[in-house]
Amino acid sequence: MNRFFVALSAAASLLLLAPGPARAVDPAPCVKGESESKSRSSVDEGEIRYTDSSQYHAEIKHAIAAWQYSGAKIKIVGDTASTVNDLDFQDFNDAKSTAAGIWSYNAEPAWTDYIRFNKAKMSLYSAKKRRSVAAHELGHALGLCHKDFNTTHSLMWPQVQEDYDVPQAVDKANYKKLWG
Repeated sequence: MNRFFVALSAAASLLLLAPGPARAVDPAPCVKGESESKSRSSVDEGEIRYTDSSQYHAEIKHAIAAWQYSGAKIKIVGDTASTVNDLDFQDFNDAKSTAAGIWSYNAEPAWTDYIRFNKAKMSLYSAKKRRSVAAHELGHALGLCHKDFNTTHSLMWPQVQEDYDVPQAVDKANYKKLWG
């Protein structure tokens, strides 16, 4: 009986030391002049159908997996002959450009949006930073805006960092606010 109380006391001590439930993170505002929008995204009827014309296949696969986390509503799947292509991944090479990646939105119905990777910049980056660029640009395709570097830790900072190559809690909160 004495062992029972010792074991029970030890279990109670562990429960007291265990961390509490994770606190929900609030969505963060966009940087000045930007907004988040379903209508200004590559999402079409709850999904993004994409084609990959880029050399950064591993980075694209990582970005798609990162945004398909548990609870994500928008499906990101390859385009087929019987579906409308919503997004195409492409490359360009411009040593003068400061951008490593660019998401281009086309407002016309049934037109394809683009994520373009600048080979001149991407070739200088580590694998993790290239994954970060891909995930960041896919965040824009999902309708997310840039977040303030000084107020939150986010994949969606204006200047892509090597620190984050997956959506952070605030990114998921903004995604959930936008897509449910």
